[in-house]
Amino acid sequence: METVINAALLTMLAVVMVSIILQRNLFGIVILSGIYSFLMASVMMVLDAVDVAMTEASVGAGISTVLLLATLHLT
Repeated sequence: METVINAALLTMLAVVMVSIILQRNLFGIVILSGIYSFLMASVMMVLDAVDVAMTEASVGAGISTVLLLATLHLT
């Protein structure tokens, strides 16, 4: 069961990564980056690295997304 979950998460990570590469809108890139960080935190949770997952969720999906959105607002 764990293998199926890992495969699904890694597939979603690959799809989000390709979407980021093909995206032309900066707002879309920022949102997709936040989604990528959230999925990466989910992968770390499945791999039993809870401390790394919490750090990735707070820094990657939280602070980085907010800072990038604020930067987009200022430009």
